[in-house]
Amino acid sequence: MKIRLVSGLAAGAVLLFAGAAFSGGVSTHAATLVDFDETTSELWALPSGQPLTSYLNEARTQYLPANLTAYEPPDPCLPPAATWNLTFLYDARHHTTSTFMYTALLKVMSQFACGARVTALTSGTPQPLVAVAPSK
Repeated sequence: MKIRLVSGLAAGAVLLFAGAAFSGGVSTHAATLVDFDETTSELWALPSGQPLTSYLNEARTQYLPANLTAYEPPDPCLPPAATWNLTFLYDARHHTTSTFMYTALLKVMSQFACGARVTALTSGTPQPLVAVAPSK
């Protein structure tokens, strides 16, 4: 009984935090990466059919794996996407987040105008990144 109560309270706290964090709404877009400023962690991208948008890469941003079957050589976006996936697997195995690697890969992917699936809060400028994954 006591465990159920504690579990219920923990789940309620998570839901309250999530509701507060996402009160402005969330949007997901396929986007072309344009620039990444490593000093401010600001990512600039062109979402499909939208104007240039700035996103803020934060400590709580989730880095999701790419679907590598969509890429074909000599696509310059294939090596960074493959490295992204290796980093994702390393992080999953070692229960860590290699933010430095993802930051470097976002910079490289921006230089090649690679695609990404971007999920962000719609409140604020730049929009806080919820999740990002390389995409074709």
